[in-house]
Amino acid sequence: MILVIGGAYQGKLDYVLEHYPGKSVFRCGAENCDMDLSADIIDSLHLMLLAQTHAEKDTLEYLREKLPELKNKIIICDDISCGVVPVDCETRQWRENVGRGLALLSRNADEVIRVFCGIGSRIK
Repeated sequence: MILVIGGAYQGKLDYVLEHYPGKSVFRCGAENCDMDLSADIIDSLHLMLLAQTHAEKDTLEYLREKLPELKNKIIICDDISCGVVPVDCETRQWRENVGRGLALLSRNADEVIRVFCGIGSRIK
């Protein structure tokens, strides 16, 4: 698994498509609690985790169950842990779910790449 993280609008998907051409992409949405694992690249994981948070699902358990199927995938996720702590309880829970999910995925990833201003830095 390759995990690609970074802030919003930092060029994560462009970076992945440039370095791993010809791969299929599934873009998660804030209304969908699952991902299409037939794609090579799972983009915007944070949005799927938002949908799961809204549905009060156990996001960490979901990711644990999917680990075997994610081992050959490239996963792209916004790092939403920086900045002002949200006042809204549900948004704080989403932020925590994304942080804990990224920690789980990074422990199990072969590579972790942080993209900032379109430049990827391998951190694992």
